[in-house]
Amino acid sequence: MFARRKGATWQVFAPAKVNLTLRILGRRNDGFHELETIMSPVALYDRLSFRPAAPGRRRWGFTCSAAPGLPSVPDGPENLVCQALHGLAEAAGVEPHGEFMLHKRIPAAAGLGGGSSDAAAALRLANRAWGLHLPDSRLRPLAESLGSDVPFFLSPGTALCRGRGEQIDRLESAPALPAVIVKPTQGVSTPAAFAALGLRPHDQTPPAALAAPTVAALAAVQSADWMALRRWVRNALQTAAEGLCEQISRIRFACKRLDVVAHCMTGSGSAYFAICRTARHAQRVAARLRAQNLGMVFATATCR
Repeated sequence: MFARRKGATWQVFAPAKVNLTLRILGRRNDGFHELETIMSPVALYDRLSFRPAAPGRRRWGFTCSAAPGLPSVPDGPENLVCQALHGLAEAAGVEPHGEFMLHKRIPAAAGLGGGSSDAAAALRLANRAWGLHLPDSRLRPLAESLGSDVPFFLSPGTALCRGRGEQIDRLESAPALPAVIVKPTQGVSTPAAFAALGLRPHDQTPPAALAAPTVAALAAVQSADWMALRRWVRNALQTAAEGLCEQISRIRFACKRLDVVAHCMTGSGSAYFAICRTARHAQRVAARLRAQNLGMVFATATCR
């Protein structure tokens, strides 16, 4: 994720993500869940722009717009972009300034990480546009304070994430995987999905070694081994989420009938993805899924 400048305007594209595998190791005493997950950014982007405030206009502003089919987006303090900008300004000892404009294409309540990606984009963009040039060692604590997935989006590429998501190891050799994402009309609340697991808090130290399924999934992702991906692409939240959103089950059955490499829910849902062999294959699969009126369908790919 990089901020680019064109004239006086700065711009950054914030990608969505998919969880290629997600294991829940337990619930911690602080309320967070210990997990192991392989996350990959995908080529479905929100756009965050900045331009200096015009003479005579207020010093600071933030507006949102959304692509057709998406609900309106709040532009108040509950938006993670606002929280990121104010947090960065406070940490750097400056006042927020300029006009920030967010255009949403990533559906919300989907497990695609759109809000977290937007927050990371805000940190990257304001750090450059405000001339702060803070190192990642200063941005990372801010990202962690905003949400478990925000640190992942600060740097590009597929990664193994542990802890509550803040322990990140990049997979430099992971190839791009063509994929199709389906977002049903109904969303899933992340707290509700985790609560449905019914896990009790514990204070046990998580194991230092990765679980065998995670090791196998890492090898499958890095080698793009279709047979292994079919076996190891899994999400421990999927059953719980299907109990909250029956549309996920419909998408799962639809993907099961198609000739895809692997398919799974991402994050806490409700979005679902299918890995395909080629970009053309992804386009064909997307067309068949659109014809079934399962929700919004995106033919895309993981990106580095």
